[in-house]
Amino acid sequence: MFWNRSKKTKKSDQPSGLGKTTPITKKIPLSFFQGLVPVGDMPDYEIQQFELRESRHVSGDVIFDHDEDSYSVPYLLKGQCYVETLNGSGYLVKAGSFKALYPLSNGQLFQCNVIAKSKVTIVHFPANILSLSGQHIRNPLLNSQDIPENLVDNPFFDAFCRYFNEDKLIIPSLPNVAIKLREAIQKDIGIHEAVKIINLDSVISSRLIQIVNSPMYRSASAISSSLDAVSRLGLNATRNLVTSICMKNLFRSTNKEINLKIHGLWKRSIHVSSISYTLATLAKSVSPDEALLAGLTHNIGAIPILIFADGLTDSEYSAEDLDRTIFALQGIIGSLVLKSWEFPTYMQETPKNIEQWYGNEDGELDLSDIVLLAKFHSYIGTKQMQKLPPIHTLPAFQKLGDNQLTPDMSLQMLEDAKQKIAETMSIFKG
Repeated sequence: MFWNRSKKTKKSDQPSGLGKTTPITKKIPLSFFQGLVPVGDMPDYEIQQFELRESRHVSGDVIFDHDEDSYSVPYLLKGQCYVETLNGSGYLVKAGSFKALYPLSNGQLFQCNVIAKSKVTIVHFPANILSLSGQHIRNPLLNSQDIPENLVDNPFFDAFCRYFNEDKLIIPSLPNVAIKLREAIQKDIGIHEAVKIINLDSVISSRLIQIVNSPMYRSASAISSSLDAVSRLGLNATRNLVTSICMKNLFRSTNKEINLKIHGLWKRSIHVSSISYTLATLAKSVSPDEALLAGLTHNIGAIPILIFADGLTDSEYSAEDLDRTIFALQGIIGSLVLKSWEFPTYMQETPKNIEQWYGNEDGELDLSDIVLLAKFHSYIGTKQMQKLPPIHTLPAFQKLGDNQLTPDMSLQMLEDAKQKIAETMSIFKG
């Protein structure tokens, strides 16, 4: 493949990663910006205030190289380009396609090579556009302008919003053992006091022993008592695991369809939590037990919506109404549920951020990043995979470069960890 590297502007002329950019002279339709992810989440008037630039390239031009600093967030406006990742694989991006809705880079460091395959026009947003757009998390419960188009004037969605705004939302309660244990640990109790609380529920105590003896916590010798389990785990890990054990039976319904929804939610939450646990173990910067619990609760916001639907007749809503409402609201509702359970603030944020692919741009790798990446990986091999952004553009993914789990190795390491993920999933299915 011939690449026109000579056509790139020299680094001494201007910052690398921009090429030769000029102010945009021809008006771009607002609809183009509204479709971009995550720029489209911003109010139209804010989008129109940005001073945008463009760069033009011919076939064969290297638009930017891997490991160059990025001083903008580039989106493909016209033409097509080839994106080559670190492992040598790549994909074609055509203007107007789904992949073109995502940025070619996230404004920090280019993680790939991008080569023009035709005449190409790139629109360059300011480098801080992603963090600015992350401040505009939509809240359809409070702002009518944030309601998704497919839910405007939807009777079920509107009824749920009224139900919420009238303060009638039913939040599921954790079992007493989980509540007592969380409260007691906040008061700096000892291991023996924690064991007394756990032993109040024989099912929970036996499941805890089973988990500690599982491949998830491999050790030389098996344990046979709650005391041994808590001693081995420590109080914080015990608290998180006990809460995780309690998650499965928070809500059941006599409605067959709703029970199927609950089963599907639980299965997906186990999958995400298992990957979260594995990623946290590999990255070594987040507690694996917290990652497990955060993964199990990432879609907890669906439960109050299902409880609401359970009080209606089948004729008052459709399965599509329910799915769309859950998709639109479960993040916001989930954060409220975790707040009512007095989870730490950083865990309360996880449901809201779960598919904010370009949020949480600053700082070190944290719990929200781990669960977001787990959610991303849970989509691989499914229909949703077609709508995923390029993984190398995600801020959370780029943060992995400072850890043992580097961006170019994460997919392979997860592949190698398949058995561990399967083992973790099997523990919580029972």
